[in-house]
Amino acid sequence: MGTKQTETGKEKINYGIKIHNFEINFPKGVPYFQNYDTINESKKLKLFSNFYFPIEFVKTTYKELEKKPVTYTEDAAKQMLIQKLEEELKKQIPDEEKTVDTKVNVKREGNELEVELIYEVIENIGTNEKILL
Repeated sequence: MGTKQTETGKEKINYGIKIHNFEINFPKGVPYFQNYDTINESKKLKLFSNFYFPIEFVKTTYKELEKKPVTYTEDAAKQMLIQKLEEELKKQIPDEEKTVDTKVNVKREGNELEVELIYEVIENIGTNEKILL
């Protein structure tokens, strides 16, 4: 079982002005939402085609999020976990390394599913040196 965040459609918009590092918000404060996503947009004040004043108009949108419980089938949960593990491993393995073998071990205990993903990788760890005698 997991949770999924969905937008409820409720939102609050705040406006402000930013001059260098000084910011003025109208009105101040964050919304009363318990869970929300924040989207910041800013637009610089333009005088000529390539000259900008150090003044920005800022729009902050807060969108309410609702957490809903989601129940996965065992196969769907297994595939989702394998996909997440593969993404993490690909971040850690350089592109020039060659993956030779992949093993997936799945263990279930009650309502919990444990997935272990093992990559066998050929890695070039040697160096080429000339030895002069």
